[in-house]
Amino acid sequence: MADAAAVFDFRRRQEVADWLRQKIPHQHISESEALIAQKTFTTPDAAGTFGRQFFFAIIRLNDPLKRVIRAAGVNSLVPAPSIGYTLHPDFWGNGYATEAVTAIVDQWCKLPRRNPGELELELPKERLFAACNKKNVGSVKVLQRTGFVMYDELVLEDEVAALFELEIPLS
Repeated sequence: MADAAAVFDFRRRQEVADWLRQKIPHQHISESEALIAQKTFTTPDAAGTFGRQFFFAIIRLNDPLKRVIRAAGVNSLVPAPSIGYTLHPDFWGNGYATEAVTAIVDQWCKLPRRNPGELELELPKERLFAACNKKNVGSVKVLQRTGFVMYDELVLEDEVAALFELEIPLS
């Protein structure tokens, strides 16, 4: 929870909340603490991720203050693994989101998978999913640049969500 104050710093901003499903900025640091806590997986997956997190606070290496500028990670495993990210508005348009999503996908792919046995099976492709407001051109471009492909749209109230997937061949 050490990063809750930094996450609160950008989750409290309306310009960030405008692109989130709830549209409501955090009013108190306890909301950011709860957000971080809910990123702990409570259902085990094939890699045994029960009780673990795949959620990161991200800082710039050259920042002497080591300020958290974004949060990124895997939001959920059920019904399928989906990634999410939020960036402090002061850093929009600098390529940090693309860099973070690329790193999240890379690290996700490196997680150990349980071997289905000694059988020579052709494994299916695993998929990572993501969604964003279709009007959020920056996020749409980030997902496209990192290999995600839009496969559908979903109308939620008065907004259209763009649904993306990334196929990951298992070896």
